[in-house]
Amino acid sequence: MSPSPMSPPPSAPDTKNLAIAIALSLAILLGFQYFYEIPREKARMAEMAQKREAQAAAQKSAAAQPAVTPVQAAAAAGQPVSRPDALGLSQRINIDADGVSGTLSTLGGRFDDLVLKRYKDTIKKGSKDVTLLHPQGTADGYYAFFGFTAPDGSAGALPGPNTVWKANAGEKLTTASPITLTYDNGQGLTFKRVVKVDQNYLFTITDTVVNSGAAPVTLQPYGAVRRHSKTKEPPDPVNHQGMVGMFDNKLKKITYQKLEKGEAVQQASVGGWLGFTDKYWLAALIPDQKAKIEGAFKVTQLPNEEVFESSYLVAPVALGVGQSLTTTQHLYAGSKRVSELRALGKQLGLHEFADAVDWGILWFLTKPFYAMLMFFNGLVANNIGLAILMVTVVIKVVTFPLVYSSYKSFAKLRDLAPKMAEIKERFAADVQRQQQETMKLYQTEKINPVAGCIPALLQMPIFFALFKVLSISLELRHAPFYGWIPDLSAKDPTTIFNLFGLLPYDPTALPIIGTFLAIGAWPILYGVSFWLLQKMQPTATDPMQAQIFALMPWIFVFVFAGFGSGLVIYYTWSNLLTIVQQYVISKRSGTSNPIDEFFAKLGKKKTA
Repeated sequence: MSPSPMSPPPSAPDTKNLAIAIALSLAILLGFQYFYEIPREKARMAEMAQKREAQAAAQKSAAAQPAVTPVQAAAAAGQPVSRPDALGLSQRINIDADGVSGTLSTLGGRFDDLVLKRYKDTIKKGSKDVTLLHPQGTADGYYAFFGFTAPDGSAGALPGPNTVWKANAGEKLTTASPITLTYDNGQGLTFKRVVKVDQNYLFTITDTVVNSGAAPVTLQPYGAVRRHSKTKEPPDPVNHQGMVGMFDNKLKKITYQKLEKGEAVQQASVGGWLGFTDKYWLAALIPDQKAKIEGAFKVTQLPNEEVFESSYLVAPVALGVGQSLTTTQHLYAGSKRVSELRALGKQLGLHEFADAVDWGILWFLTKPFYAMLMFFNGLVANNIGLAILMVTVVIKVVTFPLVYSSYKSFAKLRDLAPKMAEIKERFAADVQRQQQETMKLYQTEKINPVAGCIPALLQMPIFFALFKVLSISLELRHAPFYGWIPDLSAKDPTTIFNLFGLLPYDPTALPIIGTFLAIGAWPILYGVSFWLLQKMQPTATDPMQAQIFALMPWIFVFVFAGFGSGLVIYYTWSNLLTIVQQYVISKRSGTSNPIDEFFAKLGKKKTA
């Protein structure tokens, strides 16, 4: 049977299946392109567009901002920078008041550049004014700031140490013109800060907060003083340096060393004040005296430094929608002149603000002695050196009845010294017999040796109280005295090793031994007065004691060589007055004294 005319020959290709295969292949290819390649390409293009936009934004931002300077990089890394460089890291508002000058930083509203215009670093001509506060980033970072916090953290960004406040261009803080800072946290809270300064060292900070948000907030005002290094003043065991504060009318002090050892202070109070104290300077925070606060002294250990902080936190205050809150706080940054501290304490209702001065445990004596010193200082036209001499005379006169019996006993004991030495020699092998014979001698001569010691012991508090007063009084700083003393708070500038300046060289500049060669004229005068005073006292019968007592005046010459001239003048003058008193007593009691003995020997030599 032959094939049908409509059927393809057996050798012809199967075009139907080929067409189906081609159609399926096209469908798969088109589906792959539509459902996979096209979406992937769109995603890639979108990603590239985002990258281009981000790159363009970064370039725009970089063009709008200055490049990071080496100073900024060093400060960010915690490396100390120079004071001018640190001041240049933030916008500044000039301060030019009666007592202070400097700048206020808009970063945190920080008080970190403050100079005391009435005090100089040294007595040298052209010396700079004392700089009290320093910006963060310097080796001596020391600054104060005020801000707000929220207990629940729901108030948004609040002013703190790193908040950038807005200031009006060209403003200057003076005694007559306050300045205004503003800050908007973008979440309904606006802050307005008015800063004033008085004719001395008091800054008044008044903050007004307005809540225009949708919900009430709770705020806590606070203040802090931070110090990135301890004071550069030499250690002074007489004068407290570190943290000081008054909490609920109780004074609290703690040293840097105790903080470093792990101690800290957290004290609740109503009002009060707290801060840092140096020998002559003070930086103190003063909150509202009716506010409940939590004060704290602490130290934070950082990798490259330690940060000491004195701060307080006010109790929470609710601020409703549409309401405003005004708080007033103060910063005192200046000298520890007692008259100014007392006046300010009275003005602000502060309890014993003058106790920022370290009166010591004998405060019941140091305070009246200081008042007496200031009284005489006013009488002699602010000549504090003469005032020291006058106070010493008054104290010697007042205590004379107390020491009369003591000096009288000493005078008699001095005349008995040969007899006591004879007793010791006769009974050298019998100590008990020595004591018995000595007591018999006392009874025969009607002498009570203890009577001479008790008045001397009673004078010791007076001795130490005057030492304290002359060590802490700012009035002695850079105050000259007659002759070669340009500064009563500094040691005698002369030295015997260049004949008190007659030879043209400075022996104190010699390495290692130079410190021991600073033996000035007043320390030597003190040693001579001490030696003569010893001669007025009974001589020790024990040879070893006698040798030690003989060396003491000259040992004290070296000790007193490092003391302030005011102290050495006081002790020398006090010794001379004591010698006069003992001389008068010895003459009235008919006993011998080395002064008459000296002139008697001198007279015999002349007649011979």
